[in-house]
Amino acid sequence: MNCKKISDGLSFLMTDKRITIIHGVLKSLGISPRRDDYDDFVQDAAIIFAQAYADYLQQTDQVENERDLMCFAYQRMRWRLLDRLRRQQVEDHLFSYTIDNEETDSDYDDTMVDHSATAPFAHLENSDFLNYLYHHCPLVQQRYLIAKLNHHLSDCQIAAEYHVSQAAVSQWRRGVITRAHRLRAKMKGEF
Repeated sequence: MNCKKISDGLSFLMTDKRITIIHGVLKSLGISPRRDDYDDFVQDAAIIFAQAYADYLQQTDQVENERDLMCFAYQRMRWRLLDRLRRQQVEDHLFSYTIDNEETDSDYDDTMVDHSATAPFAHLENSDFLNYLYHHCPLVQQRYLIAKLNHHLSDCQIAAEYHVSQAAVSQWRRGVITRAHRLRAKMKGEF
């Protein structure tokens, strides 16, 4: 990809109030300026626009038909941001997995794998996080994770399996959830 064309694309976007196309895309996706991450979406859309500009002008150095370029860039931004929203939704769903629910006997594949996802590695990313979580938990919380995720046991069944009270199992679950939230926050802070 030509860095000069990307830079030119950003310059093109910032002149003559063309930046309004970004706000139009965000509005069409239901992304409100009141969202905490609105500015992040604006920046992502600007980068996508610049890449679309460079792709559109592969053979030439000038915009011959601005309308076609803007339609091309609009569609590209909309699709990429929509993909980002879907990934966030899947991530939020997978992160809030069944360990937040006290008595869930749902099938692992139904919960952990998004069969409609276009990204084939969605369940692998979740598996990586669960593996990371497992290695950062004490033994009793590791037992809870194994019983819940591998053996699909309810909290009552886990209590019976390990000969402990349901209150103890609830404490294990709360500990896993707390640790998962801390690790997820730590991982998001690294990026």
